[in-house]
Amino acid sequence: MRRFASSERGNVAIIAALSVIPILTIAGFAIDFQLATTAKARVQSAIDSAILAATKSLQEGRTEEQIRLEARNYINAVLGTGIVGNDGQPGGENGLKCGNLNLNVIPDTEEVEATIRCSSATTLSQVTGRDRLEFKVSSAATFGIGKLEVAFVFDVSGSMGNNNRMTNLKSAAREAIDVLLPVGGGIGDPDDVRLSMVSYDDMVNAKSYFQAVTGVAPTRTYTWGPGSVCTGWRNNGNCKKWKDNQTRSTTITNTCVWERGGPERFTDAAPGATRYVTPVEPTFDAHDARWEYTYYRNGSLQTVTSPPTCNNDTLVPLTSNRAPLLTYVDNMTPVGFTAGHIGTAWGWYLVSPRWDAIWPAGSKPLAYDEPDSAKVVILMTDGEFNQWQHNGQGNSVVQNRAYCSALKEAGVVVYTVALEPSNASKTEMRNCATSPAYAFTPSSGQQLIDAYKVIARSISDLRIAR
Repeated sequence: MRRFASSERGNVAIIAALSVIPILTIAGFAIDFQLATTAKARVQSAIDSAILAATKSLQEGRTEEQIRLEARNYINAVLGTGIVGNDGQPGGENGLKCGNLNLNVIPDTEEVEATIRCSSATTLSQVTGRDRLEFKVSSAATFGIGKLEVAFVFDVSGSMGNNNRMTNLKSAAREAIDVLLPVGGGIGDPDDVRLSMVSYDDMVNAKSYFQAVTGVAPTRTYTWGPGSVCTGWRNNGNCKKWKDNQTRSTTITNTCVWERGGPERFTDAAPGATRYVTPVEPTFDAHDARWEYTYYRNGSLQTVTSPPTCNNDTLVPLTSNRAPLLTYVDNMTPVGFTAGHIGTAWGWYLVSPRWDAIWPAGSKPLAYDEPDSAKVVILMTDGEFNQWQHNGQGNSVVQNRAYCSALKEAGVVVYTVALEPSNASKTEMRNCATSPAYAFTPSSGQQLIDAYKVIARSISDLRIAR
């Protein structure tokens, strides 16, 4: 007995045995905590996505009850059956179970917020009598871009009259308007989202803004002379009789404009001396004794004796009013060729703060550095640009590349939509877009509608505010 009482053999084994329980408890808690953290991250991701979807649906005019149901269905779909709102089920992966989603709309703060309580099953922690670890997840979404300015640029060249393209474009444009400016208004200040529209073919019709951007009146008189005018020709085309000291005049009424020339041609500088947009202007040919209008198409000089015309669409500067936008879409009519670079330039002008003196009070663009704001231009075409130019600055494709680069450098987000594109058109429009993800190439009417809907949802750009 004395030897047994004084023996120290086996102490380590006893101490090790007694240490097993706290070691298992600590290890079990660490493992289960990591599993619960992983489960919480999974639930957080699901609730964030559900809240974004719910907020977009609210923006589109759905009721609070409808978006609650939509958010709950979304959570169930992401996390799996038996996880949400059903404690009688075993739960999902790692025994994850959650109560019902609690979702509320807060009109004053323009937010949708939600919370959900969940728990995950434990493993080694069960030795301490703890079967589950509970956690709470919350999220809120608000409109991430407080102020949004969008310019839609539509190709209305003659080819848009083929294969129901114009009909499909109009349907797509209406869908985009409905998403960005929902019927009945969305959450927040109604002027936070403003849209503008312009169309192009050979040129752009500046209409009531013509004089401000060109420096000349819509109805104007051009005078040539005094000089010598040929009054007869020989069979070889040479003039046989000149009449001296002649003056000639012509008066036209025309509000179509070409691209801008001069040193500011690829910028958004405000119109003014050396910076005016080029109007349709004639020149007098003394040899043929007539007024002529010249331009380039497909690399060749074209000469006509009547003022070139363009579409009759009246561009819409930035507005949050649906009515003029829908009217504009309804009135678009296919005509002419495709001078895409001119359309790109005017899309930029519509959202440029440097052009604020041109546009009405409610349509003046915000500064580029306006906090919590974004500027977007959406360019659309159904084919390759017809190499159209007026000022000898390169064909339409070359000029469009310059405009696209300058737009993106200014911080404007550029989306492109190439309908039924050729490989060349697809490449050009993809390179023009802010990134390839912002370039759409629909090949059918439904795909065109879907493209505009995706773009509209994308530029709504909601943000998570936890």
